[in-house]
Amino acid sequence: MSQKEFFEIDVDGGKLGVARWPGRGPKLLLVHGISASHMAWSQVVEALPADAFDVYAPDLRGRGASNALPGPYGMARHVADLCALIDGVGGGPVILAGHSMGAYIGVEFGATRPAYLDRLVLVDGGIALPLPDGVTPEASLERTLGPALARLRREFASREAYLAFWHEHPAFADAAAWNEHVEAYFAYDLEGEPPHLKSRAREAAVRADGLDLMRDEMVTMIDRVTPPMLLLTAVRGLLDQPQPLMPVAAVKAKVEAIAQLAWQEIPDTNHYSITLGNGATATARAIAMFAGGA
Repeated sequence: MSQKEFFEIDVDGGKLGVARWPGRGPKLLLVHGISASHMAWSQVVEALPADAFDVYAPDLRGRGASNALPGPYGMARHVADLCALIDGVGGGPVILAGHSMGAYIGVEFGATRPAYLDRLVLVDGGIALPLPDGVTPEASLERTLGPALARLRREFASREAYLAFWHEHPAFADAAAWNEHVEAYFAYDLEGEPPHLKSRAREAAVRADGLDLMRDEMVTMIDRVTPPMLLLTAVRGLLDQPQPLMPVAAVKAKVEAIAQLAWQEIPDTNHYSITLGNGATATARAIAMFAGGA
């Protein structure tokens, strides 16, 4: 791919930071996960066919270079920011690929702004399940994002201490799961000065977005998306456990119910390595083939 550029676009409340890899192909918009940044896509971008896409990857409101943008947060707010970005770079429709929370943003984007969307790629996300009986959104949030929220409040004495913290995460404990893209991704996440370094992701944004994902209407939002969709799933979970993030039975049910939804598993991947790690090349290849840029 071409050399990365970085610019800002005006959105409600301030400036949205956006990475771009210029190309002569169609616009490809890459949307990251709940506590991530555009750097989560760096290895996928590197693996895309040369000049096949004009690639844009924002730091979402409350994260990375966009962490000073104020709330309210939530899926609709992110969709509005993405539309402002698209309008600011010449308009759509675009191909959108979203990872994790970015996939759910993509679903809401497709359901509410179809004129902006050509095709949608959902990477280990996008299929929402109803909350179990008796479980509140707040309780579910603590169960799923409690450790991530705690990390956002924590300070680290040095860059090396932060990287060491992530080296102990089950998804990155194996030396083969660590590479220069992973290290750059975590280093970009830091702000402040030693010994008071912390994540650039705002806890308020992560908490608000996490609760918004549990709205009842998210369960059926994907049913309203009419452009072609491709779902890419990892075979292991967030903590590299054998169970994937989205139950296979739920995925199969949606694929059978939605004619325009295709599905592909990316072998030997977890929720992180499907974009940062050994799954990045296969993910890039799947995106390119689906979007016509192979």
